[in-house]
This record gives sequence, structure tokens and C-alpha cells, in this order.
Amino acid sequence: MMITVLPDLVDRRKAAIVAENTIKLASYPEDDPRHEPVLRGLVESWIAAGCRLDRWEKANPKRRETLNRETNHWTLTFWPNHKGKPLPILSSAGRAEDRPRPVNLAEFTGYQAFAAFLLCAAPRFDVGKCDRCTRFYWNKWGKANKRFCRRRCSQQQTATEGQRDRISRQRQEKNRRIKKAIREFIEGEPEADWKAWVSGRARVTRSYITRAVNRGLHRERDGLRLTKSYLERLK
Repeated sequence: MMITVLPDLVDRRKAAIVAENTIKLASYPEDDPRHEPVLRGLVESWIAAGCRLDRWEKANPKRRETLNRETNHWTLTFWPNHKGKPLPILSSAGRAEDRPRPVNLAEFTGYQAFAAFLLCAAPRFDVGKCDRCTRFYWNKWGKANKRFCRRRCSQQQTATEGQRDRISRQRQEKNRRIKKAIREFIEGEPEADWKAWVSGRARVTRSYITRAVNRGLHRERDGLRLTKSYLERLK
């Protein structure tokens, strides 16, 4: 007879603790001595799969194989709790004779932490990666549009995006004035350096015109896009 224990019955508070611990361990950067490269890779692959096991298994067959191998060593025992009731203890230690030697410590600790997360927290909590600081976060309230790990990152990113939008609008306005001035220059064909003439008419600097044209040639954002005929006439 096969008995299935539903992970959804795991206490929510304990599941949150597991989620927080997993995310904390996975978020340490490479220059931090506490960096867990295996766990970080597993969490990133979990996020890439939309926090869905079926997608994760399909996209990560080797990781799935290693996870199965590691969890095969887990053992289930029972201890009495403070009221004398049976308390199930699922241990990742297993029997020493069942585990191959030598053990890859980084792989072992990474997969053990990830397995605990899948068992306790993943059925309740999705994980994301902050758009600003790249730290991991757990989506406590299940918000589909959550992008940031904390309010501070959200506010800073909003300010950054607002500043970027303002700069973009300013450049677009300058580019419109430059294009108008270039048309007037080509139509009138004055005896003058075109950048000096256009910069005066468009109220921009020569250096801005140079940067805007280069951005346009490289198809960068807010670049000044000029036709081939215009570029030929301005040489």
C-alpha cells in the first residue's frame, strides 16, 4: 500500500521559514563567502520554469536526476512530541552506507536545501528575482505582477524609470528640432559647417548631435535616425 502525504498540510509558518531560509542562502553574491552556487542555480532554474515542477523537470533533466538521487537517501522516522503523539521526522542524513564517497559538499548542501524547499514551501510560495537588486524574494501574497523584493527597490526603480523616461522625452524633442534644422540646411544649402549651423538652429551642442547620430547608426534607444540620402548630403 502506498501512502501519500500532502505537502499542503505543512504548517504555513514553518513553510514560510523554509522559504525565507532558502531564498536567503541562494541570494548571497559570488564575492560573499556564504555564496551557494548550486542552490542559486537551482532557484534560478525554478523561477525560469515559472515555479512549476512539470516545466522545471522538462527544462532540467540532469538536475531532476540529481534531485532524485539525493532524496533517495532520505529516511522517515517517528519521535513522540511533547504530548506523546507521533511526530514524523524526515531526515536527509540517510544511512552512511547508502551514500557514495566522496560527497560533493556544494552539490549535497544545495540539493538538500532545494529539496526541503520543494517539500515544505514550494506548494505554497512562488519565488521571484528582484528587477532592481537581483535578490530573490518569495511571493507571500501570490501577486502576479510582483517585480521587487521590497518597497525600497520598487521606489528606487520607479525613480530610475521616471528619470530615464524624462531623459528619453528630452532627447526625442531635441532630435525633432535637429531633423527640422537638417532639412532646412539641405534645402537652403548655406555655406557653413552643417553641425555648427544645425546646432544653432536646434539649440543643441555639436557634441550632442554627434552622439545622437552615432546612437542612430547603432540603432540605440533615442538615436537620431537619418536616411542614407541625408547622411550622404551631410558628409
